[in-house]
Amino acid sequence: MVRQTPFNWLKPKNDFVLKLILGSDNDQSKELLLAFLNDFLYVPALQSFTSVEILNPIINKQSIYDKGSILDIKAKVPGYGYINIEMQLTNHNNMHKRSLYYASKLIGNQLFVSDEYTKVERVVAINLLDFPFFSSTPYHSCFRLMEERLHEPFPDLLQLHFTEMPKFIRQDQAGKIPVNDRKAKWIRFFTNEDDTRWFEMAKQDPVMEKMVESLRVASLDPEARELYESRVKALKDLNSIRGEARREGIKEGLEKGLKEGKREASRELAKKMLRKGFEVSDIMEMTELTETEIEKLMVEINNH
Repeated sequence: MVRQTPFNWLKPKNDFVLKLILGSDNDQSKELLLAFLNDFLYVPALQSFTSVEILNPIINKQSIYDKGSILDIKAKVPGYGYINIEMQLTNHNNMHKRSLYYASKLIGNQLFVSDEYTKVERVVAINLLDFPFFSSTPYHSCFRLMEERLHEPFPDLLQLHFTEMPKFIRQDQAGKIPVNDRKAKWIRFFTNEDDTRWFEMAKQDPVMEKMVESLRVASLDPEARELYESRVKALKDLNSIRGEARREGIKEGLEKGLKEGKREASRELAKKMLRKGFEVSDIMEMTELTETEIEKLMVEINNH
């Protein structure tokens, strides 16, 4: 039972907290992850997932401080496939490409050279977004492959789920979320910033009680709190760098033209990321520069 002792709770809308609660290598974390997946994917009760393997349970402390690192959850459900869960707080206007890229890697990494294609299993990407991304009204979107004229679905090997949490909050406040929406309690948990509501949430059902208790334990753990605060700072620093580069790009664009300004902003952002130790692959994704261009910038930096 959750105990009501006053303290400052960690905010669950954070990739470190998400991974700590749902992606750790312990029985309770696996139990909660199974409950999350069963609800989020609307698995029928008689077909509920009962087993899950967390493929990346270890949180590398260096990745906490790495502004470009991804603290996602990779899991495998026997008989169903591979699942990737990611929390994204900032819109970089590339979430659709990012999700497709990492889902494709999960597909490609399933086979060794001598393996047959029959071994390829379903891949599901679940993206929890703290920003609106699509123009449509529903807060949740799921994309699958299908034939364009007949709308005949391709075999269910790839699903890209996007949950736009701000849309959910607005619809929830307006009373527009159906009572049978199985995702709702999870999104309310992740988006809650009112510490007085945690014990109320814990009374909903045994799963939410365990979620709140896991958050309480993490909030009282000095090491977990230190890592959480370091992660928050790292993400703020990254957004600050991007914002500065964007402002520089706008200024440069007024003087040289928008196209040149955007290019220069990408170059300046890449330089700053190189100086701070980002991986080349992360810089390529964030700036859309080529590997050759980034290597030239590395030489340029080293020569100064």
